[in-house]
Amino acid sequence: MADIWVIFLGYLLGSIPSARMVAKMVGGIDLCQEGDGRISAAAVYRRLGPLPFLAVVAMDVGKGALAVSSARLVSDSTMVRLVTGAVAVVGHSWSPFLRFRGGLGATVIFGVLAGLMIKEFLIAGAFALVPFLVTRKSGLSTAIVIVALPAVLLVERQPWYLVVYPLGLISFMLLKKLQLRWTAAHREVDKDVGEIREVLP
Repeated sequence: MADIWVIFLGYLLGSIPSARMVAKMVGGIDLCQEGDGRISAAAVYRRLGPLPFLAVVAMDVGKGALAVSSARLVSDSTMVRLVTGAVAVVGHSWSPFLRFRGGLGATVIFGVLAGLMIKEFLIAGAFALVPFLVTRKSGLSTAIVIVALPAVLLVERQPWYLVVYPLGLISFMLLKKLQLRWTAAHREVDKDVGEIREVLP
């Protein structure tokens, strides 16, 4: 029973709307009412700058790490920890506090992976450091970490489910990105239909 509760706690932790909270407190901005529908650290950076952005990143990484750390305290099962981390990412991207909206989840994924496998995560992060400093593209750095981490785990001969776990987490990001694109396309269609209705007699 404790395993179920800690998994549920992981989902709730992931669901905490960090970006919306910081944007509201710092700038009086409601991210749910503007932008592309992505309620994330990146949206905070675009509107409020680097310091609020860093605060959101810290909160998002922290809630991912806290989710798996809580699972470690409650359960000896590796699978419970992995599931708790996964639902934290799901909660971030589809938060019930935001009517199941949210961000892509890269920062929460980093927190989950750091909480589960800190040494391997730091090694993988080292591969992404130089490309990030050169390009300043967080998406590229995230991709490098997610690709490098399974390779590091393979070299260490970790169990197969740990090797594929980072790829499983990144699949949530891809699913969220597809959802955002579909939503944006749907919004454009509605806009076009509205404009056509305005000019029709």
